[in-house]
Amino acid sequence: MSTSNTLQSTLPHAAILLEQAIANANRIDSRLHAFCYRPATYAVIDDNVDRSVGNMLVGVPVAIKDLIDTADMPTTYGSKVFAGHQPQQDAWIVNKLRAAGAVIFGKTVTTEFAWRDPGATVNPWNPAHTPGGSSSGSAAAVGAGIVDIALGTQTVGSVIRPSSYCGVIGYKPTYGLIPTTGVHALAPSLDHLGFITSSVYWAAVCHAILVQGRAFDASSFDARGMKPHKIGIYRSSQWAQVDTDVQQNFDAVVCRLGACGVICEDVDLGIDMIEINRLTSDILAYEGHVSIAADIKGKEALVGTYMRELVAYGATIDDARYQVLLNQLHVLRAKRDDAFRDLDAIITITSPTTALEGLQKTGDASFCAPATLLGLPAVTIPSGFSNALLPFGVQVIGRGNSDLETLMISQWFSTMLPTLKAPIVLPATA
Repeated sequence: MSTSNTLQSTLPHAAILLEQAIANANRIDSRLHAFCYRPATYAVIDDNVDRSVGNMLVGVPVAIKDLIDTADMPTTYGSKVFAGHQPQQDAWIVNKLRAAGAVIFGKTVTTEFAWRDPGATVNPWNPAHTPGGSSSGSAAAVGAGIVDIALGTQTVGSVIRPSSYCGVIGYKPTYGLIPTTGVHALAPSLDHLGFITSSVYWAAVCHAILVQGRAFDASSFDARGMKPHKIGIYRSSQWAQVDTDVQQNFDAVVCRLGACGVICEDVDLGIDMIEINRLTSDILAYEGHVSIAADIKGKEALVGTYMRELVAYGATIDDARYQVLLNQLHVLRAKRDDAFRDLDAIITITSPTTALEGLQKTGDASFCAPATLLGLPAVTIPSGFSNALLPFGVQVIGRGNSDLETLMISQWFSTMLPTLKAPIVLPATA
């Protein structure tokens, strides 16, 4: 149900968008398992609203990750510990969506507390493979064409990686641009809210209305995007561990950039990938223990193995060690734009593999950790698919607070890379 970036005057009426979303969810979600809750009925939409003058979210169905509080729908944070939990108020971002006229379409499956214990969601390209995590249901719902916009969260790679695995756009804003009030914390120093969308256009709508807090003028969106002059190429010391087909796809993207006249230059980030991931993991573990230990105390039997291990490891990191870790983080974030110099953006892969077979693991997020740790805006764009028909993605990383520029460079990337649509691998229900 993706809409054209160039023909906004032909946007379907709001009521039609909702009808299509309901029909698609009814048809495939019993196999996809993207949603853990959908309401039986929705409010009647005023179909006479002019959505071309700053009202672009009016009537648009938006799926909400089950880590994010909704006062009128259960919110379980993906955990049996919170089965049946009903928040008393909406999260800040849900309030903003409602104020903009969006339809809260339902709650999408998350891994437990946005860590590694997966839910039942499958990949819309191949149901034998993971959709990624932790924003599993949100990525699958967009990838399968149920909705054009879904909310995700990212503490390491939980917007960018599942978006890549499901062949859609993922946008993680600069750290701190969106309040996380009403979102269950995992690691507050790293937690981001983000958007999973069917096009960069919809990501730009979300950026304008929900991040910048302004009306979105559809006529201001240039479907050609913004061609970069010079791009940094980040492969890191871990490139030898990347699957060959992922390497080849990324190298093909770099070759395409060169053919388009874009200067490409290898870069590092001033800190090795191994150290980035070690620092990310230790901060996450300490803060994860603080955020979740009280929730699961005495209920550990209801909690997944990965979550128990994270909380246990976090308990071994003392306050003095944590303060050292935070100091390292603050130093890195203060210098985070130094790597860009005269670069318009930096690109890298989203994961060392395509979506893994099986649902036990959600994939490797190590290549998402740099942008998350540094708090930089990041966007993933589909960049083709493997011989096994699983999507590749390229990750575009911008300077801090250059979100709109990063999105428009990503839009240019989307014009030169293949547009992907998940094959129909999920049979209709009877």
